[in-house]
Amino acid sequence: MKRRQFLLKGLAAASGVAVAARYAPGQVAGPKRKVLIIGGGLAGLVAGYELDMKGFDVMILEAQTRPGGRVLTFRQFDEGLYADAGAARIPRDHDLTLKYVREFDLSLLPFYPSENKFLRLRGGRVEEVEWSGFNSATSMVMSLGKPEFWQKIKGGNDQLPRAFAAKLGSKIRYDSPVVRIEQNQREVRLVFMEKGKRQTVTGDLVISAIPFTTLAKVETTPAFSAAKIDAINSLEYDSASRVFIETKRRFWEDRNLNGFAFGEDAAEIWNSAFGQPATHGILQTYLRGGYSLDLTHQTEGERVEATIAKLAKLFPELRSNVVRGVSKCWSEDPWVRGAWSHADRGIVAVGRLRESRVFFAGEHLSNNQSWMQGALQSGRMVADEIASLPADQAIV
Repeated sequence: MKRRQFLLKGLAAASGVAVAARYAPGQVAGPKRKVLIIGGGLAGLVAGYELDMKGFDVMILEAQTRPGGRVLTFRQFDEGLYADAGAARIPRDHDLTLKYVREFDLSLLPFYPSENKFLRLRGGRVEEVEWSGFNSATSMVMSLGKPEFWQKIKGGNDQLPRAFAAKLGSKIRYDSPVVRIEQNQREVRLVFMEKGKRQTVTGDLVISAIPFTTLAKVETTPAFSAAKIDAINSLEYDSASRVFIETKRRFWEDRNLNGFAFGEDAAEIWNSAFGQPATHGILQTYLRGGYSLDLTHQTEGERVEATIAKLAKLFPELRSNVVRGVSKCWSEDPWVRGAWSHADRGIVAVGRLRESRVFFAGEHLSNNQSWMQGALQSGRMVADEIASLPADQAIV
């Protein structure tokens, strides 16, 4: 058995049991512990939100100038149009996601239309099809089921992390990337950058709610366990990219099309402005894997031009209607270096185990990897675990 397999198997068997103590037991006085959270994506936000409501002293350190992580909505289009560049679809059975949508009084829109024809490119030929034909084409990347199964948040999916952030207010510090985690038998300290200077903050517990690709660059003292380090370094993230083409008008409607299609390079093509009243439209291509990585070798202009050329095979009227194009390649995002992970059970089990005062959350450690639901589940699970610790229990 290889070293990595041995380490992961050994600790996976102990999932749900805290890592053995490497420090002398320390007592934390008082009923409320101070919890520091690394990352203001959905996992960190929901953990902070739930712990704050339970009376904990919470601080979230977010590296970027906005909340949400991979829940990102673009708004650089005319007529107030927007399009989701990250998490886009919400299945109707994602109960926790929908719970918070209701809790924050957000509205939902259908993601897919029930009217007009879809397009698919098959064997070099463009075909107009009903939902069943479109679903059959997209099944090579994802099974969709019925169109009414899918929804999105009105105003953009980033309305959800924004709602969490509004509740947490000044408890979130933006533009504050964490570079070092230090812990001992009494406390844990985070070293972070703020306006080019190193700052420190001390607390009782830490939740790391950032991707393992980012956590791998954070110094830790003492170092995490060998199995944890191996899990962090071995977890791979898939590539995904979006390219958005804004159009002067929704010309596809002239042909009784709805703007959704399946095209070259296994691309899902969405009418991102569906459900938004305006004259302009937005056609989005969604690429995965190697097709997505190919974009990272191109300039922004090259990406837009290549996308227009491919979409024009499905929509010949496109080129004369282009307003602007913009792209998002998650593999080149410095705070994740990928779109999502599909970790095996061993990595998930080891990844979830706390390292003394440091807990771990994120979609990569959930049963719904790559979904907002997964991030919410993981963050809430860690919040519940911390809230269940007796106030006078030693942290080991």
